[in-house]
Amino acid sequence: MTDSYETPAGLYALYVVELEADVVDGRKFAQKNPAYRGGQPCYYVDVTDLAVDQRFDQHMHGIRDNAFVRMHGIALRPEFTADIAPAAFEIAVENETRIARSLRAEGCGVWAPVLDAPQASSVYVVRLEDAVLRHRRFRAANPAYIDGAPCVYVGATGLDPEQRFANHKSGHKANWYVQTYGETLIPDLYTHLNPMTYQRALATEITLAGELRQEGWGVWQN
Repeated sequence: MTDSYETPAGLYALYVVELEADVVDGRKFAQKNPAYRGGQPCYYVDVTDLAVDQRFDQHMHGIRDNAFVRMHGIALRPEFTADIAPAAFEIAVENETRIARSLRAEGCGVWAPVLDAPQASSVYVVRLEDAVLRHRRFRAANPAYIDGAPCVYVGATGLDPEQRFANHKSGHKANWYVQTYGETLIPDLYTHLNPMTYQRALATEITLAGELRQEGWGVWQN
């Protein structure tokens, strides 16, 4: 087990767990690894905002665990991540993707939530009334806003975006800005991206919001 260290607040660390070879006997794991070469090691790749050894212990004790790790986990493999510093969530997820694909290219068996969880999530964008700009908190979140640019809310959901928007407007698990100022969805900004895994949707929500802010839009993203 690696020495414990605290992941800086707001950042996510990448970690890799070696799995027992018989994990490939399971249909679910095998289906995600059609290019697996017999005799190659198997790994679980993920990100966490905890100390990585603490997260590994959680898996092994059934706390917010992945079944592959709980049933087949051997040990952390810090040599794969030693040169990768903790990062913002969306960057950490890209690192997870890169490492997982690299290991697969070597014929290893890999499970990574960003690639292999069910693709049952979506991102969505809601156009907000310009009146939302009257709110100091919204303006403070958009210091580079260009007058006349659209104002939007960017979110991620396991529902159909139309249903999620309807829920916002009816007050069910609603964001206040969407409930109060939401006008319509803007599918041209997100339809081509969906569906995706839950982890990918959370990362894409952050990335898309940042891209729109860079264009001078007013954006709210939780």
